[in-house]
Amino acid sequence: MNIILFISTIFFTFILNSILVKKRFFLNFKGDNHQKFISSKNIPLSGGLILIFTAYYYLNLLNFTYVFFIFCVGFLSDIKKINSPKLRFIIQSLIVLGVVYFSSIAVPNTKIIFLDQLLTNNTFRIFFSIFCILIVINGCNFIDGVNTSLIGYCLIVSLSLYYLELNGIEISKIVDLYNLIPILLAIFILNFFNKLYLGDGGSYFLGLLFALCLIDTYQVNNNISPYFVVCLLWYPAFENLFSILRKKILSRSPLDPDTNHLHQIIFLYLKKNFNIKSIYLNTATGTIINIYNFICIAIATQFYNHTKTQILIITVNIIVYIFLYRKLLHKKIKNFKAS
Repeated sequence: MNIILFISTIFFTFILNSILVKKRFFLNFKGDNHQKFISSKNIPLSGGLILIFTAYYYLNLLNFTYVFFIFCVGFLSDIKKINSPKLRFIIQSLIVLGVVYFSSIAVPNTKIIFLDQLLTNNTFRIFFSIFCILIVINGCNFIDGVNTSLIGYCLIVSLSLYYLELNGIEISKIVDLYNLIPILLAIFILNFFNKLYLGDGGSYFLGLLFALCLIDTYQVNNNISPYFVVCLLWYPAFENLFSILRKKILSRSPLDPDTNHLHQIIFLYLKKNFNIKSIYLNTATGTIINIYNFICIAIATQFYNHTKTQILIITVNIIVYIFLYRKLLHKKIKNFKAS
């Protein structure tokens, strides 16, 4: 690991944060209903800025261009210049369309016969890839609701890919993992101790970056199971798909924020049953989720080319998610009625 880059990132972040706090700019302000469980305020949303400022070390200019525009959408959301979820989604879609069209990074096949037949049509392939990438981008934004949840997940995925690279497995060259990992680790530690948040800019940036990196990994190495890519992205992707489904059942717009994501329900369960300050429960929630995902991804990495094993892991993850969600949601409703 690049220790110098790790230390430099932490040092630079403290300088940037002190400036942002002094100028009272780009800070987390408590108030939005879907963020009310976060008790801290005046915390810099500098995680995304750090990723942008250090991108020279892990991205070339072309790949940086792809992700810079999606960061700008999140940045404008963070400073309350784009408040409409619908408008953000439209802009995201246009950016991803441009990225897929000009980069030629698109889902090549899925090992599902009827879907692969459709993917032979270039237009369908482009729009299917756009759909998949948007699911990941917004899923990453959804799971970035408690400390370390998203940045920890991205760090785990990076370590998985780096492990494969060190063992001679060909992966995407979009990202220089040797330099990205210490930057992610620095942000992870600072986020763990509540010194910064990623903001929408950071979550959009990471969502697009890892979606492109993993799709490209499968493009350059067909020995990797496509379901390994799905397994690495299962949490943000399923969080988004599940969120869309439950909102549709309730006749709500999939773009409307709420407080019923899994990490929020886990947080409320811990708050109800353990006498710990909310700020520590925030990080504890992210840690629990990260431990589970680390175990699953570590197993998946060992069987990166075994499709049946990947499908089994994905299936178990979905079953665990739904079981835990239903059980904790029932407790949340029961506690709400009791109060």
